[in-house]
Amino acid sequence: MGVDVSERRDQQDAKAAKPAAPGPERGDAPSAPPPSGWVARILNSLLTGLRELEWGPVLLFGTIAGIVMSLAFLQGTALTVVAGIVPVGTGLLLGRRVKGHYALHGVVTGMVGGVASLVSLAVLIFLTPLGPTIRSGLDPTGTLTLLETWTNLAGFTAFSLIAFCAFGTTMSGRTEERNRKAREVVDTRGGTLQRPGTIRGADDVRGLSLPQFGTYVKNVFTKKGFQFKDYRFVDKDKHLDLWFEHEDEPWHLRLSVADKVSPGTIEGLMQEMRREGCRKGVVVTSTEFMPSATKAAKGRPIVLIDGPTLYEIAEK
Repeated sequence: MGVDVSERRDQQDAKAAKPAAPGPERGDAPSAPPPSGWVARILNSLLTGLRELEWGPVLLFGTIAGIVMSLAFLQGTALTVVAGIVPVGTGLLLGRRVKGHYALHGVVTGMVGGVASLVSLAVLIFLTPLGPTIRSGLDPTGTLTLLETWTNLAGFTAFSLIAFCAFGTTMSGRTEERNRKAREVVDTRGGTLQRPGTIRGADDVRGLSLPQFGTYVKNVFTKKGFQFKDYRFVDKDKHLDLWFEHEDEPWHLRLSVADKVSPGTIEGLMQEMRREGCRKGVVVTSTEFMPSATKAAKGRPIVLIDGPTLYEIAEK
């Protein structure tokens, strides 16, 4: 009588395939636990920022700012104002170059500038005949020594660079980030809507460009109780799609400023509506429809609105 080993083999395979107890694999370092506590989180964020620091712009802007501020003191009080503008200006320029960790970039840049200014001032005050000139510009009474002059100017420069570079970089970086996101949204939508001119009749509607016509239609439907959701230029700026919501029902509008709207516009909108599951569609044109386009819309959940009709709706 044979022995059935299939079940025994299945048990052995299951034991072999059973995962090992959790723990570090051989040769792998154990993963670090996530930081806990606000001190640990701040420290972890700081270390991450230092690893992602863009040293090229930091060293360049910091060194130039420190040297420029040092040279500004050579002219006494006349160019001391420049020494106040340099830190903020450096931060504003730096914020446009770096991505993320703006305050940290500004602080490190200010520290680099402070070191550069400290060295520059030391050279100017102690190793050149310009030291007495700088001292007289800072203290006309002559009570300060060259060492005290250097200490005061170096401390003022370092504080100004660190504080105002951080401020300028943070403000500029966040503004640039918002602008960058806005540009990305515009690129995704294919363009921006534009404000139309004064509309006194249907002929003025016919003369609108597609971005202007989009704003005009948006305003008309909004006044009629529709809630605007989004827009996008499609078919290489041939059409403009608007999405609205009315009484909890989504509406998809396709706009055109072509001389005569063909059936292809209706067919394209119908395909998009099927894909979205939308049951309300409108094709709006500033001109008129071909007879074949009007025929293509019959029996479909698509309303056609030409330029004169749209103007009448807007004037009601």
